[in-house]
Amino acid sequence: MAINHLKLLRKKYGMALSSDLPEPLRHCRAVEVLERSLKRDRLGHGILLHGESLSSLETIVKAIATDRLQAKNDPYLHPDCFTLRPSGKARKIRIGSGADESNTMRKLVIDVQKTANQGGRKVGIIFEADRMNVQSANAFLKTLEEPPAGTTLFLITTRPYDLLDTIRSRCLNFRIPSQAEGIEHSNWEDWSIDYRAWLGRLLKGPSKESVPHIMLGAYGLMSRFQSILSEVTKHAWAEQKKLLAEHVSNDEKEAMQAGLGRGYRKQLYGEIESLTAGFCRDVEVLNPGRLPVNAQIRVIQALESSAGLLELNLNEATALELFFLKSLRLWTAK
Repeated sequence: MAINHLKLLRKKYGMALSSDLPEPLRHCRAVEVLERSLKRDRLGHGILLHGESLSSLETIVKAIATDRLQAKNDPYLHPDCFTLRPSGKARKIRIGSGADESNTMRKLVIDVQKTANQGGRKVGIIFEADRMNVQSANAFLKTLEEPPAGTTLFLITTRPYDLLDTIRSRCLNFRIPSQAEGIEHSNWEDWSIDYRAWLGRLLKGPSKESVPHIMLGAYGLMSRFQSILSEVTKHAWAEQKKLLAEHVSNDEKEAMQAGLGRGYRKQLYGEIESLTAGFCRDVEVLNPGRLPVNAQIRVIQALESSAGLLELNLNEATALELFFLKSLRLWTAK
């Protein structure tokens, strides 16, 4: 259906922007506020979308960009839509050297300053905005302070507090929940069961007979976790690549794939947190007072620490190993 036709239907029958979104995202508070702003044509010039799922964030920004640009197809292909993603081994958003260098902050800033190709609105989108280096952040801040007319600038990130305070304060901030979808992998349910069983062995306390099973179990869980993450990311990337335009560069593809992996990794870490909390609730219900003091809180902190180290580009296997070894020590502490 053409976008103009869709907008007429919305106006006549009360159809909403949220009708284009997956069910879990339609009724969140942030979407309702954004929807009202679009309807009144009072959307701010700087929008910061943050949450746990990069996929959910991109779904929202894509729907808004479609509306703002009245795009008939993929809004990222619209001549007045400009995107920027992390690149390179360090996966940073670079300032760049000139207007001819693609996927740099300087290129984005120059593009949004130009007159709209189709005489309407312009949209700039920075994916994983927390990956801006200092030079890029300062260059973007200047544009945010004096935004070009008719331009909406979006930043999406899972780590909003890694952005400059001055950038956050100049944007409307919206926290977007994940789509609350389970992990779609045939081995994830078995992994979850085995993880809870491993926690149970820790709670019983190590013994001469159980220590080998505990250690082998930990490294087995780590290996399977990495395999599941790799396969989930690989499948999702294969599907996403089918939708990419031909002009997307290899650097941009690498950034997209890496961002996808980060999103699924964060989701899987969230699943581990939920499994741990669920295990603790069950133990407390069946055996009140059996849990080590503050064990759950300290284990969750260890998981968050591991996730934080991954954001600093620590080797994934090393970060996982640290979490499991800390878990072993915390659960068996007397």
